[in-house]
Amino acid sequence: MAPYHVPVLVKEVVQWLLHRLDGVYCDATAGTGGHTLALLEALGPQGRVISLDQDPVTLEVARERLKDQGERVRFHRGSFSNLDDILRAEGLSAFDGVLVDLGLNTYTLSRPEAGQSYLVDAPLDMAVDPDVPFNAAEYLARASEAELADVFHRYGDLRKARLYASRIVQARRRAPIRTTFDLVRAVMGDRPLPPAELSRIYQAIRVVVLQEQERLEQFLDRLPDWIAPRGRVAIISYASHEDRLVKSRLHRQKGPTAAFSSLTKKPIVPGPEEIANNRRARSAKMRVFERRGE
Repeated sequence: MAPYHVPVLVKEVVQWLLHRLDGVYCDATAGTGGHTLALLEALGPQGRVISLDQDPVTLEVARERLKDQGERVRFHRGSFSNLDDILRAEGLSAFDGVLVDLGLNTYTLSRPEAGQSYLVDAPLDMAVDPDVPFNAAEYLARASEAELADVFHRYGDLRKARLYASRIVQARRRAPIRTTFDLVRAVMGDRPLPPAELSRIYQAIRVVVLQEQERLEQFLDRLPDWIAPRGRVAIISYASHEDRLVKSRLHRQKGPTAAFSSLTKKPIVPGPEEIANNRRARSAKMRVFERRGE
């Protein structure tokens, strides 16, 4: 099992998100609690963090890790796409700031039973959120070749999307694709694929299984209801389709009816030192927005 997930852009998150040191903030994709811990350490004694994650396993890791923080942190299991229940449970009308990190948690990746790694043979699950309706094996058993090709192109930026879709359909005619290695063998063909290519295939399937695109759209649509005036939201994305959606919904808002103003003209990215120490940070982009109002 891997150690705690190493969060990206920690200093930048603290610098840009915390505009009130006595405020209430939401780490809406908490993972093993790295960003939550950094926020708590920077906040004043009255400041609080609501820590949320869709994966009950990683959330329990975060809960144990931060147990010494007492009532300054509270934990909820759920998706960042619906913060209504969280606000209601905490007796709040809005948050002073929300952080969403859309990256894959390395702690989850290291769990064989999660079925999200092509490096370990395990059941092809990926459904670490108990609320999603199907897992990866079930999806690959029913998705059409055209749908798979579209998913690989849209969410994996794969140039050979049609080829991989065709190989999966051909492979499942011979035998069900039930494990992570079944999927690797299905898409490989006659020669091994580069790790980056396999990673993008897995990424694209995970987007569908965990409803990542739909949930991000829901989050962006409802965000004005969840952020207090002058409150902030920081969104860290890793894939081009995620950043495009964030830009189209928030960054390009203009005019008096726009709910948010962009605080970062260009996305904030990790420096060379952080990338050298954490290769998963190399594709991270953070955009920060402020809720308009008095």
